[in-house]
Amino acid sequence: MTQGPKFVPFHVDLGKPQKQPAAPAAARMSAEERLFNRDLSWLSFNDRVLSEAADPTVPALERLRFATIVSSNLDEFFMVRVPEIARLARRDPGYRFPDGLPASQVLAQVRELVLRQKARQAEVLDDILAALGREGIHIHTDFELDRGLDREVQERLPKMNLCLRRTAEALPTLASERIHVFVRFPGEYGVITLEEREERLIELPPSGRVRRYALADRWLAARASEIFPDREVIEAFPFKIIRDADLRYRPDEEGSLEEQIVEAVERRLGAKAIRLEVDSPAYSEGALFLATGLRLDSAGLYRFDLPLDLRTLARIYSEKAGEGLRYPPVQPQTPPPFRKPRSVFETVRKHDILLHHPYDSFEIVEKFLEAAAADEQVTRINHTIYRTGRESPVLAALQEAAKRGKKVTAYVEIKARFDELNNVRWAEALRKAGVRVVRPLGNFKVHSKLTQVVRVEMGAETSYLHLGTGNYHSGTARQYTDLGLLTCDAKLGEEVTAYFAAISKGSRPSSFTELMVAPGNLHDQTLKLISEETRIQRSGGRGHIMAKMNSLADPVIIEALYEASAAGVAVDLMVRGICCLLPGIKGLSENIRVVSVIDRFLEHSRIYYFRAAGEEKLYLSSADWMPRNFFTRYETAFPIKDAHLKNYIRDVILGNGLADNVKSWTLKADGAYARTPQTQAAKDIRSQMLFEALSKLDYKDTALAQR
Repeated sequence: MTQGPKFVPFHVDLGKPQKQPAAPAAARMSAEERLFNRDLSWLSFNDRVLSEAADPTVPALERLRFATIVSSNLDEFFMVRVPEIARLARRDPGYRFPDGLPASQVLAQVRELVLRQKARQAEVLDDILAALGREGIHIHTDFELDRGLDREVQERLPKMNLCLRRTAEALPTLASERIHVFVRFPGEYGVITLEEREERLIELPPSGRVRRYALADRWLAARASEIFPDREVIEAFPFKIIRDADLRYRPDEEGSLEEQIVEAVERRLGAKAIRLEVDSPAYSEGALFLATGLRLDSAGLYRFDLPLDLRTLARIYSEKAGEGLRYPPVQPQTPPPFRKPRSVFETVRKHDILLHHPYDSFEIVEKFLEAAAADEQVTRINHTIYRTGRESPVLAALQEAAKRGKKVTAYVEIKARFDELNNVRWAEALRKAGVRVVRPLGNFKVHSKLTQVVRVEMGAETSYLHLGTGNYHSGTARQYTDLGLLTCDAKLGEEVTAYFAAISKGSRPSSFTELMVAPGNLHDQTLKLISEETRIQRSGGRGHIMAKMNSLADPVIIEALYEASAAGVAVDLMVRGICCLLPGIKGLSENIRVVSVIDRFLEHSRIYYFRAAGEEKLYLSSADWMPRNFFTRYETAFPIKDAHLKNYIRDVILGNGLADNVKSWTLKADGAYARTPQTQAAKDIRSQMLFEALSKLDYKDTALAQR
């Protein structure tokens, strides 16, 4: 007999009365004291990721993966946020963020936090390498005394470039994010550049059952005297430069935007240097020389005796390894409705379908588009693209549909940061296949995740929709948790048609009753829903808000949540990353709880639930509660109408996420996080493992099983 899941689904108690404080002391708090700085919160998220890398109960290669994510996150932070903060500090020395911190102070605190974080990362990496060594995976990083590997390493060195210059000469243009080795001689210096970051990890022949690797940059630095036998080597060390990733272009010039983007991405390689990181036991004359040449002050120079750019090591994670070094792979399931011998359109006509990735297979979405491309009754397809892979079955289906004579429109966001060139390539490929490619004018980005398939049935048009919280990317669909809805709801179909018509003209979508959209009514409607819970609580009812998102930073939304809490509304929040709200402050936020789940998959779905005096309004969305999502992006939040789906999302997804006591962190009133405590009475609830178990059991004993 099939056993049920290890953890019993948690059901939210919607009837629990909350405290309504009198004469709140929080009224004396300034607006600034009621917010936490968004950038310091971002770095706090990285601390939580690093804690997973430090956890000895996590499999060794998974720990390595988390350590590499920390490096990737920090690089993105310096490419995106630090330049913006620095510009604000430079342009207006008196500028303060909504939390009251001056930009200059934020920069100082960022440096302090990063120094501490990198020091801890070095300790964690040492522990991980030791753990991997015990499992037969040896990563050589120290070559000062060990010359036994010289021949093997030398034979396998990757392609490199060498630049030699006199000390009086300026630095050459050095690409961002590449690994370089600096070598200083009397009156001269050399820079060795490893052309491909991934190739600096050299795989050596195995020694028995031991898999061996070596870091090329560290070996080059240790052997600089042998590499340059005719010169006196004073010092040698690896280094990496992070440059400003902001692209400068004129978005209103439609005809030239793609060319501008390509040129701007090329300029990014030589943009203003933001951070110089050196791998060296101590600060040195050479490090200062590089910093000066890059026009960086001491705040932009970071030194650690730690291998650079741990992202390179992620390659080891993908290779074959012994049992127990990684989490068992998740096998995405095909939900029962799609196992029956009928078309996807017939399945969706029967009832709405909820997909929970990565536990449910993303192939269902791909087959939905492939079926649309092949179906003679399908006349039109509309689709949004924010991020996708270099190979995409979804976009291949759009190309095929256009070749078959269907009217296909793709809304390609070529301004998606770090995916610009990939999206430009896809835009061109889609055009060649006959797809109409549209982009909005101005600085707005299309971030919504929508597909509309229009099919003629019985002489009338029916819209089949896929509405989601995540990108149409088969790779990230196996790494991120996201939700998608397949539906042919007529009213939603009408509004999605109107939404696509608006963004194709570069106008603001408006006049929606089902959808909440940005720029448009998303911000106002969200405030209205929060305020309604406050009104219900004050009139003697029981208000309850549950929300799950990546980031919470909008000051107006936060103030509305504070007001709801002060009225006694229960506010339960799952916020993965940035959170500027401070919970648990008496008289202000004592009825607000914030948790952050950090586990093997990146939490990415956005869910917004409002009790609404028993009417229970629940939305899924592409948008976080951040100013950019409300005001500078095209976003959607769509309602879940089906009672079974609504109950499942509320009780199982939100309920277990909020109840997770294995992989969750609780935000405290001072902005710090602590591991969610495990009480003796409570069962272990690890939400991601529960969701995987439920998908394998066809959602037995849940609301979805009734479908």
